[in-house]
Amino acid sequence: MSDRQTLYLCVGSACHQLGGYRLLPLLAALRDRHGLNEQLDIKGAFCLETCQQGRSLKFGDCVFTGLSEANLEELFTHEILPQLRPV
Repeated sequence: MSDRQTLYLCVGSACHQLGGYRLLPLLAALRDRHGLNEQLDIKGAFCLETCQQGRSLKFGDCVFTGLSEANLEELFTHEILPQLRPV
């Protein structure tokens, strides 16, 4: 079964300057904690064109903005995890 999905973390200039790179290990830890290593790839994206809305990531057709170390887990739990696991 190859139902791998990809989450793209913006690492373009603006997101990088805002510390977007600090979100990568947090995302990897969330993926590991939920046992999604075989299901979810995390890749960098040069620019998601949402610079004015803060750090961002894209999953499927959705772009999530305004990410921080404080709100990343909530976003992952409520928005990404349900799309990866059957209800």
